[in-house]
Amino acid sequence: MFLKNNSTTQATVTSRPAASGKKDAIPSIITRDVSILGNIVSEGNIDFNGTLDGNIRCTTLTLREQSFIKGEIMANTVLAYGKIRGLIRAKIVQLFASCNVEGIIMHEAITIEDGAFVDGKFKRTDKVRTKDDVEFTYDDDTADPKVLENLRLIAG
Repeated sequence: MFLKNNSTTQATVTSRPAASGKKDAIPSIITRDVSILGNIVSEGNIDFNGTLDGNIRCTTLTLREQSFIKGEIMANTVLAYGKIRGLIRAKIVQLFASCNVEGIIMHEAITIEDGAFVDGKFKRTDKVRTKDDVEFTYDDDTADPKVLENLRLIAG
């Protein structure tokens, strides 16, 4: 009987997804009643439906319809249904009909659903790195888009 329980425990341990297998991981969920002032950093996926005044970095970010982020988003994949004010840096960006984005979107691939509201600038990049050594390779040799956007707002 002891041997049987021991083998069951071993099966349970080995059936768990590995820490490096982030795609199979359960996302961190932030609900509608949560407001955060500060930054969120995760090596996994985040399902966000709250309010954030700060930056967020993760592997996959799903912004639900009631969500609002004012700050910088950095992820491999961004699925946006809610409101965003700021900079989005992601390899894949999907903007759905209910989203409202004001800012700069830096992407390798983007999908915009009919009805999505976007007021800002798109910047197609060849390579987006979303790790701690954040580095972007631009198609041309222009200055940082945040600086250009600020200059345009002041001069215009």
